Amino acid sequence: MNNAFGYQPSNLTPDARESQICAVDERPTTLPDIDAVPDTLRERLALARERLCYAAKHGLRIRVYEVALDLDMSEFHFARQFRAAYGCSPHVFYDEVRAARARDFLSQGMAQGQAARRIGLRRPAELRALLEKRVSCEGMADVDLFAMG
Repeated sequence: MNNAFGYQPSNLTPDARESQICAVDERPTTLPDIDAVPDTLRERLALARERLCYAAKHGLRIRVYEVALDLDMSEFHFARQFRAAYGCSPHVFYDEVRAARARDFLSQGMAQGQAARRIGLRRPAELRALLEKRVSCEGMADVDLFAMG
């Protein structure tokens, strides 16, 4: 039976319906936990960079203060150290990874709306605004998006 909106009731139980929905979108919803905080600053920054790449690759939203707290650093100290090590702020690095991933999706023929959702944006307009930013980050030269996570 159809209603005015074209909805057809499902014969699936609520549990079966949820497992079917989850099977369609198998993206993680959170970052993996950190087992132990590294001792050296260099290792902490490398771990932060991996976490930012992982979040960008899987379309997760992440905040700089969350990464800093995970590494037992203050937000501002972390941002300064990250900029010194990689030549750009953590937020810019995250946006650059997401933009590179979106460009890859678009070059494969994916629609803008779908590419936007895959990188964690809500609308194609947000994707266009992200792609219009021409920010260069030195740390991006050796990022392999598909090797991480």
